[in-house]
Amino acid sequence: MLGRNIPYQPTAGTNLNHAELVSTKIAVNMVKRSKNPLLILGQNGGKVSKYLEDLNIEKIHTPRDMNLLDAMKKIATEKKHDLVLFMGIKYYYLAQAISYLKHFSDTTTMTLDGKYHPNANYSLPNMEDVEHIEAIKRFKMLLSNP
Repeated sequence: MLGRNIPYQPTAGTNLNHAELVSTKIAVNMVKRSKNPLLILGQNGGKVSKYLEDLNIEKIHTPRDMNLLDAMKKIATEKKHDLVLFMGIKYYYLAQAISYLKHFSDTTTMTLDGKYHPNANYSLPNMEDVEHIEAIKRFKMLLSNP
């Protein structure tokens, strides 16, 4: 994972306001410094999502608990969460949701998927499935340690 900086979309790097690539260690530090983080888990997380289920972070499961668009509106209007993490949501739905938050909220967004998301503020780099599982396991381990 280290040293990777190739965006998922080749043209994503031309935008002045694209996501910064972060490592798992930086992502954990951001969550620890956050006053009220929120984790939004989609149904496409597969094996990786189960590692994030027992984290001590407020969670919304889409579409089980709430529709993604309703969740974005809630986050933008309540202004309760300073960091929103996303995992397991289809790429094109997530791009629209993050774009909504970018324009209508001051919330910082981070994606924990194995694909780069240029609309987010922070994103993990492109990773193979095995590498992504290891990164999420490390994320959980580092977040659990004080």
